[in-house]
Amino acid sequence: MNAPAPVEPTGDTTSDWALELTDVHATIGVSHILQGVTLRVPRNTVTAMLGRNGVGKTTTLRAVLGLVPRTGSILLDGVPIERETTPRIVRRGIGYVPEDRDVFGGLTVQENLRLAERKGGEHHYDRVFELFPELRKRARQHAGTLSGGQQQMVSLGRGLLNDNRVLLIDEPTKGLAPKLVSEVVEVLERVRSVATILLVEQNIAAAHRLAGHVVAMTEGRVEAQGPADELLADDQRVRELLGVTDSHREERH
Repeated sequence: MNAPAPVEPTGDTTSDWALELTDVHATIGVSHILQGVTLRVPRNTVTAMLGRNGVGKTTTLRAVLGLVPRTGSILLDGVPIERETTPRIVRRGIGYVPEDRDVFGGLTVQENLRLAERKGGEHHYDRVFELFPELRKRARQHAGTLSGGQQQMVSLGRGLLNDNRVLLIDEPTKGLAPKLVSEVVEVLERVRSVATILLVEQNIAAAHRLAGHVVAMTEGRVEAQGPADELLADDQRVRELLGVTDSHREERH
């Protein structure tokens, strides 16, 4: 077993919020994508981020990690991280599962997982293989030869390999057959006991099943946020306001 990771200062861990964004702006090229995003992610639950294509949901996740230029305040466990580098933010305990899986097709499943190992921390292969027994069977298979659903397992497995305070997951059910969608949702139901999750998801049924909290985005801003039971109670209003359907659509940013 590896030595324990260095302990980072955690700030006010008595707060109800694992992650807090205040007046976050992000511009990519000439496009002002995030226009004052303010949101709160409660601890120990799944927060689903919903919205039409192109409103900035993926950019919000990338802004948290410092992968896009941004301004504003971002707190992890009460500690400001907006001025820190992406590697340091990740070491503080933020995991990222990008959309479109982004596996390395020329590497084996085992090699893809090994690349995700966070230096100095514990690596939970037992957790990954318990959630995804298929990956154990295919450990020596090249990831490029896997099905879309199996590649998604690899992508999620990389995010679960390390201990994370917050796990950012971008459209995990995108492009999957209904049976695989159900399997991924079942896994995420188990994962939420391991880490706080901020989830971009276009599937209303999946959001209903997983989320305890919802953030609704429109045009680079947060339109509404609060308990999922309240904000998702009126399905017709959700569809009209956000343009969300049960199908999976591509995020532009």
